[in-house]
Amino acid sequence: MNFINKFQEALRIPTVWPSRALFDDSEAQAPLLRFQEFLTENFPVFHNTAERHVLNPFSVIYHLPGTQDSDAVLLIAHYDVVPAEKEKWSVDPFGAELKDGYIYSRGSLDMKNVLISILEAAENLLAEGWKPKKDIWIALGGDEERSGSLGAKEAARWFERRGQRFEWILDEGTPIAEGQIKGIDLPLALVSIEEKGYLSLNLTVDQEPGHASRPPENQAAAILARALCRIAERPFPFMLSTTVEMFFARAASYMGGIQGFVMCHARALGPLFFKLAATTPTMASMLRNTVAMTQLSGSAADNVMPSQVRAVINLRLLWPWTVEKAIAFIKKAAADERVKVSVYGLGTDPVPASSDFMNHGWRELESAMNETWPGIPLFPFIMVATTDSRHYKDLTGCIFRFNPYKLKPEELNTIHGHDERISVENLHRGLSFYTSLLRLL
Repeated sequence: MNFINKFQEALRIPTVWPSRALFDDSEAQAPLLRFQEFLTENFPVFHNTAERHVLNPFSVIYHLPGTQDSDAVLLIAHYDVVPAEKEKWSVDPFGAELKDGYIYSRGSLDMKNVLISILEAAENLLAEGWKPKKDIWIALGGDEERSGSLGAKEAARWFERRGQRFEWILDEGTPIAEGQIKGIDLPLALVSIEEKGYLSLNLTVDQEPGHASRPPENQAAAILARALCRIAERPFPFMLSTTVEMFFARAASYMGGIQGFVMCHARALGPLFFKLAATTPTMASMLRNTVAMTQLSGSAADNVMPSQVRAVINLRLLWPWTVEKAIAFIKKAAADERVKVSVYGLGTDPVPASSDFMNHGWRELESAMNETWPGIPLFPFIMVATTDSRHYKDLTGCIFRFNPYKLKPEELNTIHGHDERISVENLHRGLSFYTSLLRLL
């Protein structure tokens, strides 16, 4: 089976992480276990060489011992995917159909493309007699889309118990951006060296339930709605991290006129810089904590007063904000003690950048890029979404988050959306990137 066929078969395994799934839910585990078996069947040379450690259905770890006594490197990927609304796709979301040079499927960009490419690169190199100089570890997770608490978090604990540390880590992340940075037409390889924190909050207001024909004067829904409006009207302040400042300073050389001058002197020009830079949601998310109002709920019936109304808001936090400080900010913005604020799910603080990232892995990434995508420069960037890598932050001083695929905005928007797809050219380039990278290790 060739590379493209393996990739299509991997996509056809519906490794969806359903909301009902628990650790002991055999129905939810079945496709995850099937995927683990698929890997052993389709990458035989790799599996005959690497040490394999299956922690649970959500976590499998591989180790390729190095020939030299040097620091270890960790590559991370995940095999779970988000659900797909089949009726809104133009093709079967798990059919892995090849059409017009693209393979359509849930997981084609997020992120079985990376996972299969890493293993295919290792399979081919090992078959040629390649032996890595460094210890190479590969950690695959099966619940990244549901916080990674059963996969990556358990793997990190496993490494910690062994006393294993890594010189640097590479996980999924930002792509080669084409037409996504205002004022820059050239593609840029955006390598995220830091990651925003993740926090979802419950905002609830209680009231006496009853018949809808006798509503109270101050209804819980109105109290909550006013609080949400106050939160929307008081956004988190703009701030300029070192990583973002570095990005704009480098990007300025590709811009012209006033825009380039302002970007190059971001800290000195302050308000003018923020006005010019924060023109799109994507760029604004690099410059402040964001608040997304994602869920609202109340009564189960249209003629019953709810005993509680609830909203969920999702925050992404810049360093040095913490979960605790962000909660305090939201409570102050809501400005109503009747609105109870509590953490929903797993909240994590931001992961700051290493000050020495250029000396740990950057050169290897740059060399692999030069072989795969000649002429495309690497830019330090910030990951505004979350990745499994945050669970490993105490095991290394340097984490990179990067996908070696050139994506236009319309392609990037299919991640977690409809008609997710990847071009065959991108797939082959990605395989070339990971092959070049492994050769350097």
